[in-house]
This record gives sequence, C-alpha cells and structure tokens, in this order.
Amino acid sequence: MKKSIVLLLVFISALSCSKEQTNNSSGDYSISGKFVTPNGLDPVSKASVKLYKDGTLVQDALTDSEGNFILDNLTKDSYDLSISKGQFRTSTSVDLGDLIDAFTFDLDSLPIDELPSIAVVTGYYDHIEEVLYNIGLVDQTTGEPLFDIIDGQDVADRSTVRNGHHQSNAVAKRNNPMLAPNVDFGFGDFIESPTLLANYDIIFLNCGLNETKTQFGNNLNDFVTNGGLLYATDWAYSYLAFITQGGADYLSFYEPDKSGTSLSTEAEVLDQTLIDWLDLNYNIEVPNATVTIDEFLSSWQVVDTYDPTTVIPWLYGPVEYDGISESKHLAYTFLHGDGGVLYSSFHTENNTSDATTVERLMQYMVFELADMKVTVD
Repeated sequence: MKKSIVLLLVFISALSCSKEQTNNSSGDYSISGKFVTPNGLDPVSKASVKLYKDGTLVQDALTDSEGNFILDNLTKDSYDLSISKGQFRTSTSVDLGDLIDAFTFDLDSLPIDELPSIAVVTGYYDHIEEVLYNIGLVDQTTGEPLFDIIDGQDVADRSTVRNGHHQSNAVAKRNNPMLAPNVDFGFGDFIESPTLLANYDIIFLNCGLNETKTQFGNNLNDFVTNGGLLYATDWAYSYLAFITQGGADYLSFYEPDKSGTSLSTEAEVLDQTLIDWLDLNYNIEVPNATVTIDEFLSSWQVVDTYDPTTVIPWLYGPVEYDGISESKHLAYTFLHGDGGVLYSSFHTENNTSDATTVERLMQYMVFELADMKVTVD
C-alpha cells in the first residue's frame, strides 16, 4: 500500500513538473512590426491588427501613432497575421518556430498590398489624386495609378466610347502626367449611373469639378447609404444636398455660398492621435495643438452648423466669411447609412513636390474615412 502511495506521489510530481515546464515555455514570444502605406514609408495609425492560429483569433491590437504594433505572450507556433485600415490591408504568415536565440519575431515594415476600388473625379483646385499617388497607390512597374481617374469637366452625353488617358483643362495644373483621366467615361456618365458608382468602394470629388449635375446627387446618397465612402471638398459640397437633406442632417452650408475669404488660418487640431502622427513621423510641430491651414480658395464654402451627435469635427480655427470674423470647424467626417462621408472646406493644391502639412492632414483623414465603414460592419 505504501509503495502504491509513493508511486502515486511520484506520478503526480512528474505531472506537476511537466505542467510547470510547459508554462515556462509558453507566452514568452512576441511578434512586432510596422504598418505603412504602399510606398513603404508613411505609417498608418489605429489600424486593426489581428492574429489567428488555425483560423481562430487569438489576439488583436491597434497600431500606434508611428504604425507600430507588438503582440506578446505567444507560444512558439505558426500564426496568420492580418492588418487593416478599412479596406486597405495586408496579411502574412509567421512561424515562431523559426526563431533562434530570440523571443521576438520582427516583421519590420508591412506595406498595404490590398486596396479598395477607388474613383477620383478631377477638379481644377483640389488634387487628392496626387496624395493617393504619392503614398504608393501606383503600379511600381508601369507608374500607372491603382485607381480610376474621371474627368470632372466631362458631362456631355456621347454615343461613342473614348479611350483613357485623355487630357483636359481639368488636369492642366497637375505635376504628374500619369494622373490624367484614365477611364472611358466622364463625370456626367458617372454620376448619372448607379451601376458605375457601385463599382467603387471610395469616391473622391475634388473641388472644381463641374457643378451642373447636382440633381443626380441622389445617386451619391444611395452609394453612401449602401456602404460607399465619399470624399468631397469645398465647392463639391453641392453634391451633398441629398445626403444632408438640404442641411437638415449632419451639416448645413452657409449662404451666400462660397463666401469664405480667409486664405489662411491657425487651426486647432481636435484629435490627439493626429497631432502625434504629424509630430512623430514628419517632425511637423503642432504648437498649442494648432497647424497652419493655407490652402483655401479666395471664395470657399463655409459650413454654417453641424450636428455634434452624428459628426466628428477635425479642425477649428478663426476665419473670415461674408464680412464676419469668427472661428469655424473646417473638416468633418460622419456616417450615413452603411457608409461615410469626409467633407472639408479646404483642400490640396499640391503646387510643391514635397507634401505639405495640409496634404498630410488630408492623407490622415482619408484613412480615417476608409476606416469608418468598419464601424458599421
């Protein structure tokens, strides 16, 4: 009997030691990396990082203001990693069994390699396509943009189809010849066709596009309601009337229209992560949480009011309009149906080869717009 008890104690002790050794060897490993735009340079903050083992989610996190993340307390197994900011994504596999004399698997920079379907409508004054191109939404072999560019001045009906890459006055100011319109339809055909609109996940309406097709803004309303994302700046506000119900929802636009006269302002940045992103990645100082916004038209569209329960404002600064001097919010995002909208009273003009502070702001807000749909999915 005593012998049996001794053997039982030895067996229990062996099990205990085995369990203790397993615990000591588990949870000691980490995976780190940095999520960046397709150019491999610009960090993407607040991106969703998900780690799977055998198809089961085991850990998730968000990237920080420098695009960095770390997943720790992992066992030495094989994993699948997915990182996304809306529909801007990348994925990879990680085998921690490959680690030798190290406890952290450093993936370094992981650029976006899966893109949403994007359409940009050209305008005389806003060149958001330059920003998209410069962050790497471009075929590295051919130099062609990985998004469709639609001539914002082309509203005439036609019976024949034109080839892409035609030149127009709407792109005359662009620095990059690769950013001419590259599809076989113009803005008139585009906005009149729910089928064409539905081909895209994100649509960009540059300031300075043709403003004679606003009666088809109901198609844009349906596009956003059904899950699309819409960027519109300054004079393109006229295409938001169906979404805002003439100012009853989200935003109301000041009348007389295009009465903004300030060419520059020191605007308060209302998001701390954006402040950190500018400072840490681009050495853009944000003293007292303010930045210089100097890319207004001489007659820009003022937002009169916004609904703080449905709209997120991004910037706030003193401006002049219609003989009035007061502070106004200058950029907004809001959800609408299953989609979302970004509207800004200022925009990019991209007259320099280097990205300006305003263009960095727009870059950041474009990714925030892209991430809005995730909130409702």
